[in-house]
Amino acid sequence: MLILVTYYGLRQRSTMSSTALFAPFRLSLRLAALALVVAPAFALDIELDKPSKTFAVLPDKATDVVRYTLNGKDPDFTSGVYLAPIVAPLGATVKAAVFEGTKLVGKVATRSLVVPSADFFNSAELPLTQNRDHRTYDWVQRHQEILALNKPGVSSAKVVLIGDSITHFWSGEPKATRIAGPLSWEKYIAPHQAINLGFGWDRTENVLWRLRHGEISGLKAKAFVVLIGTNNFSVNSVPETVEGVEEVCLEIRKQFPQAKILLLGILPRSERPDAMRQKAIDANSSLKDRAKKCADKFIDLSSKYLVSDGRISKDIMGDFLHPTDKGYEIMGAAIDAQLKAWGL
Repeated sequence: MLILVTYYGLRQRSTMSSTALFAPFRLSLRLAALALVVAPAFALDIELDKPSKTFAVLPDKATDVVRYTLNGKDPDFTSGVYLAPIVAPLGATVKAAVFEGTKLVGKVATRSLVVPSADFFNSAELPLTQNRDHRTYDWVQRHQEILALNKPGVSSAKVVLIGDSITHFWSGEPKATRIAGPLSWEKYIAPHQAINLGFGWDRTENVLWRLRHGEISGLKAKAFVVLIGTNNFSVNSVPETVEGVEEVCLEIRKQFPQAKILLLGILPRSERPDAMRQKAIDANSSLKDRAKKCADKFIDLSSKYLVSDGRISKDIMGDFLHPTDKGYEIMGAAIDAQLKAWGL
């Protein structure tokens, strides 16, 4: 426990008598004795095992909620909750702190794995939790719901959809608070016994964390449909994003070597062509070639979401990012056709 003692002094003019000068100080000591404030100390430590490049965050109490970052910035409420030891590359810096609700309490702890010859690492490939969409859903709670669904004997899912909010808000199990494409899901996806592993605001590194922490381990999936990367464009370059997408597919392949992988091109965004739209175009051009070594099929549906002058209409994407049910119809038809071509 930490004991804080507060007191005050009062400086007076030099012409005052010593009795008058020290009277406020004597009073302040008496008040300080009555003003002892006992507050909890929210301490934590970060241990590093260098041979395995593994960081372990150790809070004072096991019940403390710890949020962390790997990008050198102090954690805030949008940062992911620490749930498991962190395997990080050379040059990585872990910053962690205890939170009560939305408020950071205590100090930020920092630990780095830095050597003079450390190579640059791509954050899009560094597994990490997140909490950026906390106003819409609880990231940790959805992760726990999926772990419960994929226990042996619980789920009969044959097809797994993996992605960000575009996948998350479509429909299916586990249920989301926002569902934008129920009709197209029931028409094209549900007949394939699918499960929805989309998480709002996820980037490739967040998907990697989920894949490596049990979200698909109990399933008997025959095929995976991957749509991820658009959220990386705000923090990563196109090559970094492409490498992150590729790593997601390779992780699936590692765990399910016999399953089919359908990689969808990153969908266009913004009402009119802009820098973010161009990033998606460039990324898809690269993914078309690189998908050959990490997926069984790559489909770019971008052109189907644009009208003749290159705009995206609101009846296809209401906010020019997330599809409406009409927009999901496009995705659903393409996924359904490919799954049927694989006999699924």
